[in-house]
Parts: sequence; C-alpha cells; structure tokens
Amino acid sequence: MTFARSSLGALADLALPVTCASCRALGAALCPDCTSGLWSQVWERPRPVRPRPCPPRLPPVWAAGTFAGELAAVVAAYKDDGRRDLAPVLAGLLAGAVDAAVGGAPELRRALCAGDGPVLVVPVPSSPAARRRRGDFPLGQLAALACHGFGSGEVVVADALRLRRRVADQAGLGARERQVNLEHALQVRGRWQPVVDRASCVLVDDVLTTGATLVEAARALRGGRARTVVAATVCATERRAGPLGQRPADSR
Repeated sequence: MTFARSSLGALADLALPVTCASCRALGAALCPDCTSGLWSQVWERPRPVRPRPCPPRLPPVWAAGTFAGELAAVVAAYKDDGRRDLAPVLAGLLAGAVDAAVGGAPELRRALCAGDGPVLVVPVPSSPAARRRRGDFPLGQLAALACHGFGSGEVVVADALRLRRRVADQAGLGARERQVNLEHALQVRGRWQPVVDRASCVLVDDVLTTGATLVEAARALRGGRARTVVAATVCATERRAGPLGQRPADSR
C-alpha cells in the first residue's frame, strides 16, 4: 500500500546521527533491518479492528498494523522517549487509518460530499501531568501531520477533549479495570462545544488495546452532541486485532 511505503520511505530524509528506535544501532532513526521488520507489522491496507472482548458502545475503529516488534518500538519511542523524528513514519500510517475510517463511514462521506462542515479529527487527550512531563502533546502533533494531506477545510484537527478528573495509569490494568478507571473521565472543552455539536468526528489514538479509552472518548463526544463518531489508530494489539473485513459496530 503506497501510504505505508511512503511513510517508511520518509526515513531516508532523516539525516541526524541518531540511534535506531528499535535496535539502538547508530546511524538512522530506523535501520534497514528494523525498517523491514516494521513493514512486516503493517497491513497491506488499514482494516477494521475490534477488541476481544469488545466493550459496549465502541465506535468503529480502523488501524494500519499490529502493535508488535519494530512498530511497537517506534510507537513507544515516539511517545515516551521524545523521538519526534519518527513522526513522518507514524503519521503516514495514521493518515491511512483516518482515510479508511472516513471511507468506511457513509455518514462522514456524505458530510464531506455535501460540504456539511469539516470532519473533526480528535486526538485522545493526555493528562496535564503527561503533557508537562513530555513538554508537548505527541498524539496531537501526529494527528496534525497525518491530516496535512487532506483537502483544506475538509478535515480539522480538534483538541476538543479534556480530562475532568484524575485517572490512574492504564498500564497493567485489565479491560474491566480500564473501563472503571476512565468512566466519565473525559468531557468536551467549553470552547469546542459549538464546533462538536452535530459534527462528524474521527477519534485518533496510537494503539487500540482494550478499547476503554475510545469508548470513553466517544461517549464524551456524543454527550457533546456529535453526530457521528468513528476512530482510527496507528496499530492494534495483536490478540485484539480483528480479521480483515470484519464488520464494525454501529457508529452511534
């Protein structure tokens, strides 16, 4: 698929003397062997994915690959190790997933064809503590880069969600614990409420695991009167990735 190959090809433009994000070898952001390994985790086309078990009210989710091996290493390095030089690779994959999510949702396609307002691409928010620790909002930057190639005015990146209370770190929590941890934890930011009202939205995140985060984010957008909510991620954990062509749940 051209979007994935062009994303990996963007690594050739990275000339800084850095270490490979996967194997730590000197010389490139991702060495040739790890680039090949990453490609093996990227599907030919983005596909609909569902967690197993699938939580109620999860919107349709599309992903570009499997969270494993070199792709998992690149996602972690980008988000947690400050490796923003990896953004072109991940943004290309996310762009493909967003495009597939829009293409797979008749309501979003109709909205774009009718010029009925832009599609909002809404990154799942980080906690204030995480933003302070990282010094930026990596998922928001990835979403902006991923949407750069879409037509002007058709797609707008909207940092429209915020945490309304503290939540525990999701790492190590099971599916039910994640659901309880995030229940009613998100809300639409006040200044974005008029924009979200009756809007078509694509939630974006880096990885689909149990689906708890996307369920809560979708609930918050629906509470803000969003008309349609679907989701796109860079990748999905291997044991949860649904087979190609699996029918996603309804978007409302």
